[in-house]
Amino acid sequence: MKINQYIEASGVWAAPDRNFKTLMLDLNENHFLTDFLDDFIANEMNVLSLSTYPNYGPLMDALSEYCQVPTDHLLIANGADQAIDLLIRLLFTAGDRVVVPSPVFSFYYQTLDVNGIVTKVIEFGTVNRQFFFPFEKTLAALDDADGLILCNPNNPLGTEIDTLQLQALVQRCAARDIPVIVDEAYFEYLGRSCYDAMDTVEQLIVIRSFSKYFGLAGLRLGYILASPTIIRQLQKIRGPWDVNHLAVNAALYCLRNIDQLQQYHALLQKSKHALLAICAQAGIDAYDTKSNFILIRDQSGKLLSAFRSAGILVSDCSAYPHSAGIIRQMLRLAVPPMADVARVGAVIEESRLSIHYQALHHIEALATP
Repeated sequence: MKINQYIEASGVWAAPDRNFKTLMLDLNENHFLTDFLDDFIANEMNVLSLSTYPNYGPLMDALSEYCQVPTDHLLIANGADQAIDLLIRLLFTAGDRVVVPSPVFSFYYQTLDVNGIVTKVIEFGTVNRQFFFPFEKTLAALDDADGLILCNPNNPLGTEIDTLQLQALVQRCAARDIPVIVDEAYFEYLGRSCYDAMDTVEQLIVIRSFSKYFGLAGLRLGYILASPTIIRQLQKIRGPWDVNHLAVNAALYCLRNIDQLQQYHALLQKSKHALLAICAQAGIDAYDTKSNFILIRDQSGKLLSAFRSAGILVSDCSAYPHSAGIIRQMLRLAVPPMADVARVGAVIEESRLSIHYQALHHIEALATP
């Protein structure tokens, strides 16, 4: 039986097996909305959400107001992952060359790969242990490229692209009439979007998610901002009911109560600052981000082991694809509520003391005749 050659040659993108009794900080989920979503479950869920096909009209209208664009600039999808898949299938064909400043969200590499598209990786750099976006190299690489993919803010780095640099890249793509996809899954944490200033650029497409700021990762809901021409083409390859009824109702609830979400966001920022302060006090390099996570340097590897032993799941960035080693020995942690910050801090302090004790023991052993 014949199988698509690109799919057959590619690896498998599989979800990790997770223990929900642990403190799960590995996938950047939003842990601050328990009470908010409990209210939705108690007051808004009903049998029709499970037994009937959804009506997308009210959500499209609410999204239109939230994004300040007409509904014909919007397409909802079964998670940002489906949005990625739809766009790459629509915009590129096998053999095309797409520029990807890296690292980015790993699913982009997988989706490009299974469609036979050549990924032109442009590596992020570091200066004084800080990450910087490879603007000049990216701009130059567009001269013989068929498209560009950007993450702003970046995942896994949590950095932002300078506004003028981003505009220059979009304008270069527009001049060459090639698509530029900007992943804004963490847009709400940054507070601004490239689409606001460049929504008339036909070649610009933006992907967003309800998984992070809105806390709906389990319901799989994302959306695309693009020109009406692109949206019409996407409607041909997305199923008519790919987004489930429960996800629609939950998203509507979030958008109608956006002021409450902003209050929870303020709590997240307090927890993040507390977590960064704990790391600084322990002498551990930690990186603030334009997102709901931080990065911690774990040079010895003992911190990762300590988190695992304590039942805390974190993301080990060491093997992250196309990262050129800049996040080797790095751990990525979603910011937990303040009650759990203390739990994370206790592990960090215990690990620091253990490393300090082992270092002293080693020095004493060397000094012993």
